[in-house]
Amino acid sequence: MHDGLARLDGALIDGVCQPLVDRLCRHMAADCFRLARICTDLSALAWILSQAPGASEAAKTGTLGLGIFQFALILFGLGAIMVLRAVFERAGNGRAGGLANPFRAGMFTHRLVCLLWVAGLLVKTGMTPIGFGSLALLAVGGFATAALYLGSCSNPPPKTRDHRTVCNPRRMVTAWNG
Repeated sequence: MHDGLARLDGALIDGVCQPLVDRLCRHMAADCFRLARICTDLSALAWILSQAPGASEAAKTGTLGLGIFQFALILFGLGAIMVLRAVFERAGNGRAGGLANPFRAGMFTHRLVCLLWVAGLLVKTGMTPIGFGSLALLAVGGFATAALYLGSCSNPPPKTRDHRTVCNPRRMVTAWNG
């Protein structure tokens, strides 16, 4: 079972996310960690939106205990998402281009848990009447999972300029590649 999950995880990284990261890196000034941070930011926004109906209801009823619980839940969720964002922030700032990404192996279990979470959210959303809160919670799971997968991709090595001199008996030619 572990081998099958590892193959699925590798296929999602190599077959889906890596081509997406490569394409976005060519067209934007972004690396895999910046893309992962964008996904965590979207996940945080979706988390706030998913909890807004409960917070609004707690505020309407005036129940102090329910209101405190609801706002504590919002802050706890945002704290967890921001921890993940900070991990990608530190990795993006201190990483030399071309090195192996430590999150590919290090976050294997995290990615599998998120995949199971998203699968559960899909089942839950499909079995209940679809509402704004359930779709926003599904977006939280989707963006958090995307952040883990995008953050586990490899950045392309930096472009180097290759300077070489071509000897020609008639003239010296300098060629620049890059």
